[in-house]
Amino acid sequence: MKKIYPILCGLLLALLLFVGLFSLFDIDATYSERERRSLKTLPGLTISSLLDGSYTAKFSEYYADTFPNRESLMDTNRTLNGFYYFSGGSNTLVVDRNNGAADHGENLGGSTPSQEATTPSDTSGEEATVPSESTAPPLEEAPDVEGVVEQLGAVALIGDRALDIPYADNDQIKAYAAAVTKIAAALGSNVRTFSMPVPNSAAYYSPAEYRTGASSQTAMLELVQDSLGSNVHFVDSYSAIAPHTDEYLYFRTDHHWTQLGAYYAYTAFCQAAGFTAPSLDTFETGQWDDFVGSLYTSISDYPQSQVLLDNPDTVYYYKPSVDCTTTYYSDTTLSDPVPIGAISYVGETSNKYLTFMGGDHPITIIDTGNSGSTCILIKESFGNCFAPWLINNYSKVICIDPREFNRDGTPTLDLPSFAQEHGVTDCIILNYPMMLSSEAYTTWLERLVD
Repeated sequence: MKKIYPILCGLLLALLLFVGLFSLFDIDATYSERERRSLKTLPGLTISSLLDGSYTAKFSEYYADTFPNRESLMDTNRTLNGFYYFSGGSNTLVVDRNNGAADHGENLGGSTPSQEATTPSDTSGEEATVPSESTAPPLEEAPDVEGVVEQLGAVALIGDRALDIPYADNDQIKAYAAAVTKIAAALGSNVRTFSMPVPNSAAYYSPAEYRTGASSQTAMLELVQDSLGSNVHFVDSYSAIAPHTDEYLYFRTDHHWTQLGAYYAYTAFCQAAGFTAPSLDTFETGQWDDFVGSLYTSISDYPQSQVLLDNPDTVYYYKPSVDCTTTYYSDTTLSDPVPIGAISYVGETSNKYLTFMGGDHPITIIDTGNSGSTCILIKESFGNCFAPWLINNYSKVICIDPREFNRDGTPTLDLPSFAQEHGVTDCIILNYPMMLSSEAYTTWLERLVD
């Protein structure tokens, strides 16, 4: 009997060795249809990345993404999760979300067609009609459901809507406001600095218990406002959006807002900046159908996520009413221009939110070619569908993603010098709730002027 154990151990080790070697030398998948995202590729090995640990972290992500038979294993896990959920007895699915939005963005890439989207997906050629969201509850009467969010900073699935529930770290929110104030001071009195923290869908459509305490977005935004210096203009986007909650303001399967939701926030900015927002009926519209986004991906391991696949979103876009060119760059030298659309052609791309400026890039410039004022928009992906609205008030809009600068392996950016070089008159800092409590994101804001 004792001889059997060494044999079994040997067979087990041989099996593990075979699986390990096979996983390293098989042909790697590049895209997950189930998760609707590109999979990680083998990272390049350098001495610096090995010493600072970044190579190990990236290789771990790559290995997890390309493990043999990964899709089948995930399907099995999904089935088992269904039994676990059923035994729980709750009618609300709540899943802890690994929020990587602070770390990086997503973009179409240089190989994707970059022309402006010129026609609606409707082959009739007629303008798309943006629907009202008849299922959206009034602001003060969110539906009551069983269960509570045990892990704040999670995705809650209620009916056919997924909600990104934020968690407030008040000290970190104050640090975020301090970073914005520091940027305003560094830019100087010749540049108006606007702070525009924006709510996500949970602020309006989640049950009451998800909108109180540490998850109260009104409290988060008020704390930002109260913590800003007198050199910063605060934009109250929450109040501008609230009267329109019966309209299609946020996606149900993705954590972003729609361009219509961004428009109502834009009207609040115009009021704060002394501008006039053009009427929506002056814009040509179009749409991309069958969009299933990031919140579905977050809970795709659970069979309850099927309701999101069965009820996909539609991306409605508003084409700029003025002629403009949109270009993105990898660094502040602006020496490597890549044309993209302010409203981009995404075709069969699964992430149709990339319609807006082709996604996240270090620097994206929307330029009318006319003389006039220039603004900088400091943002993550929530700013992508907001930026095209600004071209109604500025001759040039320079979008900067602070996640792409002043960290290991990225270009440097001295924001005050850059703003002065380009004749910037206004700076808008727009972020959604998850960024307000992100220490990493606040650090990258600070580095723009340190």
